[in-house]
Amino acid sequence: MKSHFSPAFYLTLASAFWMPHALAEDTQSSDETPHAITTIEQDEDASKQVKTYYKDLDQDGVPDQLDQCPNTEFGYKVNELGCELDSDGDGVYDRTDQCPNTPKGIKVNFLGCEGDADKDKVLDSQDQCPGTPLGTKVDKVGCKVNNDADGDGVIDQEDQCPNSPPGSIVNKYGCKPETLVVTNIVFNTGSYEIRADQKPILDKDISRLRALDSNEIVLITGYTDSQGSAASNIKLSWNRANSTKHYLVKNFNYPDNVILLDGQGEASPVASNATAAGRQKNRRIEFKIMDKRLIPKGAKLELPEKMKHYNRYQQ
Repeated sequence: MKSHFSPAFYLTLASAFWMPHALAEDTQSSDETPHAITTIEQDEDASKQVKTYYKDLDQDGVPDQLDQCPNTEFGYKVNELGCELDSDGDGVYDRTDQCPNTPKGIKVNFLGCEGDADKDKVLDSQDQCPGTPLGTKVDKVGCKVNNDADGDGVIDQEDQCPNSPPGSIVNKYGCKPETLVVTNIVFNTGSYEIRADQKPILDKDISRLRALDSNEIVLITGYTDSQGSAASNIKLSWNRANSTKHYLVKNFNYPDNVILLDGQGEASPVASNATAAGRQKNRRIEFKIMDKRLIPKGAKLELPEKMKHYNRYQQ
């Protein structure tokens, strides 16, 4: 009798009977090799194997399994934990610490040094008066000391006349107010530029001027000695007066429009031109506060055009 089932049917039926047996054999084969997988803990030489896994990648002498700072820069000394040394414990490594012996608990900057917040030259940990205004004279614990030696109400670092008699009436510079001030600052020969070494002298002399009233001006008059030609000296005296005006405006905040200029050359000497000391006295600048109605006819607010282009060899 001819079968009605296809060959594929019989193949499927055979597979159904065969697969469970195959799986069982595979399972049994796996159970027969219980020691195929091992762990470090089960190995007698585990400690040796750990050393092979954990090396010293940053080469600081501390194995990686103990190194708490595993990326230390090469060549720097480290402690037993593999971290750079910080001997004073201020949080700044020794190699960058510019103050390596800071006491414990002191707050430091990135250089490992304690700060001076009020800049009075007393460290914050020792400063018993923090926040002292800049420029105030302080004692060793950072507290203000008497810094008005002459008691005129002007602190010493701003007092241009530091030895005023007791009870003196002074201006904001600590000087007795005057209406006429003469300064004998030194200029280089044939020059009208104010020398750096003469500025402190000029500051002290200008500081003696009293404050202006609304109807007053300052007249700056320049003088020379008798050396050189009269024409050259006239120009030189005007230019020296003009340089002094610029200095006065810049450093003492006088308005430009209340300062007038005049140049008298070698006229009106106050000493003999026959001696070096006398000539120095004659080379002078005079400041005079005066009523606007009394301004000399020749005085000018700016350097006259004909007085520009000074030439010391002019005849």
